[in-house]
Amino acid sequence: MTNVVGNAALERFDALVIGSGAGGSVVACMLAEHGLKVLVLECGANRFDGLDDPVNLPVARFSSDELKLLSRGFLEWESLVDPRTFRTSEADGDRIHVGGVNSLPKTVGGGGVHADLKMPRFQPSDFRLASLLGDVAGASFADWPVDYDMLEPFYLHCERLLGVQGRAGADPFEGPRSAPLPMPPGVPMYVSRLIGDAAEALGYHPFPYPTAVNSQPYDGRPACVDCGFCSGYGCPSHAKGSPAVTALRRALVSGNCQLRSETRVVRLVGNPSGSEITGVEAIGPAGERLSFRADRYVLCASPIEDARIMLLSDPELGNRSGMVGRNLTFHFQTNAIGIYEERTHGHRGRTVTHGFSDFRGVPGDPDRPLGGIVEISGSEGPIFEASIYRQAMSQLRSFDGPRFKRLMRQSPFRDRIVALAMQAEDAPQVTNRVDLDPAIKDLDGLPVARITYRNHPLELAAREHYAPKLLELVRASGARWGGVLPIDEIPASAHVMGTLRFGSDPATSVCDPGGRFHDIGNLWVGDGALFPTSSGFNPTMTLVALAARVAAGMVFPGAPERGLR
Repeated sequence: MTNVVGNAALERFDALVIGSGAGGSVVACMLAEHGLKVLVLECGANRFDGLDDPVNLPVARFSSDELKLLSRGFLEWESLVDPRTFRTSEADGDRIHVGGVNSLPKTVGGGGVHADLKMPRFQPSDFRLASLLGDVAGASFADWPVDYDMLEPFYLHCERLLGVQGRAGADPFEGPRSAPLPMPPGVPMYVSRLIGDAAEALGYHPFPYPTAVNSQPYDGRPACVDCGFCSGYGCPSHAKGSPAVTALRRALVSGNCQLRSETRVVRLVGNPSGSEITGVEAIGPAGERLSFRADRYVLCASPIEDARIMLLSDPELGNRSGMVGRNLTFHFQTNAIGIYEERTHGHRGRTVTHGFSDFRGVPGDPDRPLGGIVEISGSEGPIFEASIYRQAMSQLRSFDGPRFKRLMRQSPFRDRIVALAMQAEDAPQVTNRVDLDPAIKDLDGLPVARITYRNHPLELAAREHYAPKLLELVRASGARWGGVLPIDEIPASAHVMGTLRFGSDPATSVCDPGGRFHDIGNLWVGDGALFPTSSGFNPTMTLVALAARVAAGMVFPGAPERGLR
């Protein structure tokens, strides 16, 4: 099967988009539907047969198969041949780890394929944290150059584009909306009712989680059947509004877009002064070296890979501020679990149907530090559960078949569990960064991305404040046992932001308020690399809204709202 879909006859392009994930798909859609000829280059494989079919939904190569998706890594980044390296600071030496470091799937559609697509908006205050917090020692907080009101119409546009279920106003802390969500909430999980009743008794405000999963037929795609295979899985029916089958498909069907999968961009070529990009160099499906040209270029390869591409191209390219790769943020997750006597059926339904924002906190209030939204969820599948018991028994040197079978039947870590995950604010730091490892190379012989990252006292203090409250909630819901999981030694939130932050000052930011590089006239960024701060909410809805605004501004400079139809 060819790796080219869409309008294969296109040879000249107005815009070249690097990456087909959530940001790249939305950028391509906005540009193509306004008549620009768009080339999308994606390093991963295309798992959607017929993605450019204008009549029928594509046939996805996904299934509810735990071995295929989670154990055999059907969608995952292959860290054996394309690793990342990690250290907490320069004092660690060149690295302390080689392997996966907060990697996202390498595939057409990117992380939006395997994600469960929780889509809350940021709060209005999240865009002004530098002003609200003042100077925070060791942190590099910055106000966003756009505010909630400027993004609100793009939030609405993307909620309709992807198809988001939920109930407007259910979260008392959310910002104002100009219209309700496209679909009502779907069926709640039993684990959400268990925790939700206890949360309300404690004065919290659980609400249906905004999620890009159809609760009813929408935009030609069916309703979700709550099969339970959502987070970590591609959706075989397309009830999940993956950007690949919504925004990217619309771009391809327009006739103005060409997608080339298994085509990895490894270098941007600049003119002698570095003020314009004149082309990109890539590696094709058979390892052949390729080059492509366009009038404009948009980086959407994910924040870590965006920075890596810039540094592989030329460490000085677009880097007058010295900020390329810096201010990397993840979400600092605090995870609590409860195990119950009764069966909770947490492996059924969507991954998360409810959450609450009471632990987001208030900037500058020591009694309510900046934590984040709390997701109420269940468990993984039986193969993952079995691996936990096998590992624990092996460590205790007490494995035996009958005991293992009893644990699987009783199922304490799958069918009797509730998990609470707080997506807490991760303070930006100039020292948290991406650069190129001086010695480790990937299968193509290119330096890999090195992550230097250490938690700031701000998020560590928030964990200390809210972890007991999570345990209190688990206890109040009737759990027999409970606990807070240890901090990840290697970050694994799958929420990656920063590295090419935007702002008005070229001395402290990489891109301008429209997402274009300060120093490069025809290079934009259309993903979470622009984020100056991480907020305490899942980033995808803000990422796609910002990507839509960046792309609309490329078509209508100075008036991106004109791009909304």
